[in-house]
Amino acid sequence: METWVTILTFVVLLLSFIVMYLSVKHKSKKNILLLLIGMFVAAFPLAYALYDDYKNEYIGANIGLGLAFLLTWGITGIILLVAMIKLIRARRS
Repeated sequence: METWVTILTFVVLLLSFIVMYLSVKHKSKKNILLLLIGMFVAAFPLAYALYDDYKNEYIGANIGLGLAFLLTWGITGIILLVAMIKLIRARRS
């Protein structure tokens, strides 16, 4: 797997959670903790699949790695979309 795709995926995931943090009105410790836990839960499938791919060199296509990327991209897209909607609504009012 290309290294730049992996780095870009983690950067976009981090940026989507930063935008979500900026869109939250009440920045309490509980909300920050929930966002951090959410970010780690979203990144875990991809991180584990990458670790597994590194340790076990498969000859064929690694379907689990592709599914982990797809899941992480889906979660990132949903989080970014929700964060942008919340940020736009907060700026309008």
